[in-house]
Amino acid sequence: MTRKGTSSSRESATLQARELSKTFGFGDTAVCAVDQVSLDVHSGELVLIKGPSGSGKTTLLSMLGGLLRPDHGEVLVEGQPIAGLAETALADLRAQRIGFIFQAYNLLSALSVEDNILFPARLVGAPLGAARQRARELMERLQLTHRRRSRPAKLSGGERQRVAVARALVNDPPLILADEPTGNLDSYRGQEVAMLLHEIAREDGRAVVIVTHDPRIEDIADHVLWLEDGRLRDRREEAHEWARDPVCNMQVDRWTATERSAFAGKEYVFCSASCRELFSREPQHYLQQDQTPQPGLNQEGV
Repeated sequence: MTRKGTSSSRESATLQARELSKTFGFGDTAVCAVDQVSLDVHSGELVLIKGPSGSGKTTLLSMLGGLLRPDHGEVLVEGQPIAGLAETALADLRAQRIGFIFQAYNLLSALSVEDNILFPARLVGAPLGAARQRARELMERLQLTHRRRSRPAKLSGGERQRVAVARALVNDPPLILADEPTGNLDSYRGQEVAMLLHEIAREDGRAVVIVTHDPRIEDIADHVLWLEDGRLRDRREEAHEWARDPVCNMQVDRWTATERSAFAGKEYVFCSASCRELFSREPQHYLQQDQTPQPGLNQEGV
């Protein structure tokens, strides 16, 4: 049972967030992790949320999935507000309508692959025969059939993450939320899981939201959102600024650059701390060098 994307399925968002805010601590020690964030994610879309460590990405994802209640704002899943639900009703909604994928897999070590996949179906009281058939279809799709009786300890990292993906899909949820799903995987397995999540959005017609630092997923995402200081921006709607490191001439993304220095009233960004340190010793030396712009850059490096 899959959810093929159609034009009608995109008329209303599967996931809606309105003015979400969350603050931790009080008084002088208060930290606003998420500040008035709004977004819509439709069926068939893959949305990527990026940002520096500690920027509030996991906090935002937890609120979108009903794992954490916002201080202000509202989350709607298929039009249903979830923030005001009682804990029991919220747990039922999460189990039936939201699939979660975590960096650490969160598999139950005492259960086989098949029973790990079936676990969410048992939670909602789904008919066991139909659930088992669904699990076996997912195992075949994700090339796990030969591992169905294995315990998680016997699996590779890529296999564990595919089990986690199958578990997230077993109740056929319209929404998938993934927190660093490729973070523990090598390059090949990470690419494999990234393309699987892309397939889940496109072919199954699900709304998929991914929090990640993995740059490979950016190329297959419909929207790339940047969360910093609690605020969310769309990197593809706003002008994407590139600068040039004045020391090594490398192009640097102004959104993500962490090494910066000011000189003569202008800010420069660097690919690394070593380039920034070299510049700080002799800024005029580097600025007097050939300033021929790279393709797509003007004389100021933008």
